[in-house]
Amino acid sequence: MREGSMLQARIVSTRGSLYFAAEATPYDLETLRTHIRDFQTAKASDVRLELSLDRGGADDVMTLQVSAWLRRLAADGVQVSVRSPAELAHGGAAVARQHSRR
Repeated sequence: MREGSMLQARIVSTRGSLYFAAEATPYDLETLRTHIRDFQTAKASDVRLELSLDRGGADDVMTLQVSAWLRRLAADGVQVSVRSPAELAHGGAAVARQHSRR
């Protein structure tokens, strides 16, 4: 059985924080989006999403979908950082790429 891409995410806001890990499927992205909405305040920029994607299955279509999804979040004002799995797991400060609306 071929494994799909796995994602790890940390949502941080003034309302608290949440760590989320799941396969990178459309269902799990929508579940993560629901959690992000739960943490939002009147200002979308009060929410920071740190995400890593482990491309175990090297599914380029799913990687493109995740990338487009992250761009939509950033366009909505959410602060989005993409990190390596090790950086996210250890709370490292290095950011591989950052998407934000300025």
